[in-house]
Amino acid sequence: MARVPGRRPLWLTVPLHAVLLVVVVLDARAAVFWGRVGGSLGTPVALAAGGIALLAVLLLAVDLRRQVLPGADPRDDDPAG
Repeated sequence: MARVPGRRPLWLTVPLHAVLLVVVVLDARAAVFWGRVGGSLGTPVALAAGGIALLAVLLLAVDLRRQVLPGADPRDDDPAG
């Protein structure tokens, strides 16, 4: 069975997405914690943790879209077949 170029096999994609979800959860918890700490240290760390969590969610969404959605097959664009 031929794989579509640019897509990872499912056995590799699922663990990578699971790790990224763990990173999102931990960073969100860190952002909440440091936001409650506040002060001159807590606020910048909370903003950084929130930014990292947001970036991880965006990476997960883009990769999930690329891995799951059909129509990402570059062979469909080739008229020669």
